[in-house]
Amino acid sequence: MWSKKMKNADVVVIGGGIQGLSNAYYLSQRGLRVILVEQGDLANGTTSRSDGDNFVCDAAPGFTTSFTTAAVKLMVELVHNIGYDVDWLEKGAVMLAETEAELAVAKEIYQAKIEAGVKVRFMDQKDVHDDEPNTAPDIPGGLEFQEGGSLSPMLLAFALGEHIKAMGGEMLRFTKVTGFGFDQDGAVNKVITDQGDILTPRVVLAAGIWSTGIAKLAGLDIPVTTMKGDLLVVEPGVYITRRKTMEIGYALVRNENSGVERKITPFMQQHGVGFLVEPTGSHNALIGFSKYPADTVDSNCRVVNAIARRAIRFFPCISDANIIRTYSGLRPWTPDHEAIVSETSIPGFYLCTGHCGNGITNGPLSAKCLAQIMFNEPADFDMSKLSINRFQNQQ
Repeated sequence: MWSKKMKNADVVVIGGGIQGLSNAYYLSQRGLRVILVEQGDLANGTTSRSDGDNFVCDAAPGFTTSFTTAAVKLMVELVHNIGYDVDWLEKGAVMLAETEAELAVAKEIYQAKIEAGVKVRFMDQKDVHDDEPNTAPDIPGGLEFQEGGSLSPMLLAFALGEHIKAMGGEMLRFTKVTGFGFDQDGAVNKVITDQGDILTPRVVLAAGIWSTGIAKLAGLDIPVTTMKGDLLVVEPGVYITRRKTMEIGYALVRNENSGVERKITPFMQQHGVGFLVEPTGSHNALIGFSKYPADTVDSNCRVVNAIARRAIRFFPCISDANIIRTYSGLRPWTPDHEAIVSETSIPGFYLCTGHCGNGITNGPLSAKCLAQIMFNEPADFDMSKLSINRFQNQQ
């Protein structure tokens, strides 16, 4: 419990994952008195259960590709500026096609990315196998993305936390938001917690899958639901490939592109199972992926088995690797798979949530753009694309 003296802040940020920490970081840089409130410990939720990649390869065409491209560049800048080792690996990524039909999709993705200024190379069958001999011999081709990298989300989270404290910010861990106060004009003026109240004229709700429940405390309905993703961890020292590699199906599943049928079982289809492998700074590798509605992070053995079988299809050498553990996380999902980075109908109350599995990549840029919205500055992007109003206007 704090002292009986009520706390004051220029901004209260709710959420101690990458979204909340990014918002607190960029707002602190502006010289604001920031208090971050987290119901558990830092990076205790989705952030600790993600793979930490930062790539544009699976981003949908148009606005999402442009935003993610800028987000990847900002992440590179942030990683080099914060002065902490966050296991940053910058080796690019490869996206593989399993069939000729998927290779045709790869050519479409290639053309769209080139037009958007993304550095990408089309790879035929020989290119793929020259690049990585461990790839299954019948894989017909793919794409090489030359920008982006991966990192440890937890190391990044705690690095941002150290910078926030150094800039005068305060982090209230193990503190649960229980309500809000409003002035006579309906503007937010207080955050109520189980440890005491905080007077503030601004609130940023960046609590991931918990955002929906917290928003209801303020009388707001936001369409953020949970989608589960599972990962397998390979024992250290086993070489599979030198950089992140995934199937074209990663983009097809994420963006729900039904134009091409993947060669998978009905169970895999139902649970959004596909292949990706990502080496880590800890000298092991992560294998995924899945995408299906769920409300628990308990590992699903049938899904894990399906992911392993899918991975072996693309990299047969994985059948000889030992899996030392599995884990899963719940991603905050929206109906159109795009984040909500927005002001709301409540003056002073802002949202930064629903990043649909792209929260690590897009967290810093979302926070930077939300600060621009907050202070009525020209935004780097047309943020109406991520406004909460896009859902309310559909009702």
